[in-house]
Amino acid sequence: MEKNNVFAIIGSPRENGNTAFLTNKLLDLLKDNFKIEKIFLKDYTINSCKECYYCMDNDACSIKDDMQILYDKLREAQVIILSSPIFMGGVTSLMRAFMERTWHLRKGQLKDKIGSYIIVGRRDIGSGLNEMEGYLSRLKMNKLAGVLGFGFHENDVSKDEEALKNVQRLSKQIISLSQTQKMNNQDWIIL
Repeated sequence: MEKNNVFAIIGSPRENGNTAFLTNKLLDLLKDNFKIEKIFLKDYTINSCKECYYCMDNDACSIKDDMQILYDKLREAQVIILSSPIFMGGVTSLMRAFMERTWHLRKGQLKDKIGSYIIVGRRDIGSGLNEMEGYLSRLKMNKLAGVLGFGFHENDVSKDEEALKNVQRLSKQIISLSQTQKMNNQDWIIL
């Protein structure tokens, strides 16, 4: 049987930072059950939203950049994980630009996909948490409570036992919900 996709989107500029560490831990726990794809937004050209309202009448964005690639990946995934460190109380500008550019997807294109997040910060992470929660809700995804990690310096989050336990919890919830969705989508033959 073909594995479903997990698409992990990392908004950190550091590939070996605390956010990537927790994301990798989660993906390691999911790799036996899913096909995994992980990207760093820093590797893509994503222009800011121009507020042109093209997406109001179209199921697309008028801006032609690397988001066109990411839209397809989002539609193909069963599970979407957003990961971001907290900068100035919120998600990174890379993550924010990505989120804004997916506005047209709120019309149900990602409905019922499994969505969650990983946030890493030192303090005052509430605004970032609200951004992630609100984003997943607007896209009508099956939202699972994410992982909050506390760290500032390199490898700090590797000592955050609560975050590491929550990565395990989240992996189990993703697997369980995915299996439930598969069972609900099967054609049942009653003899």
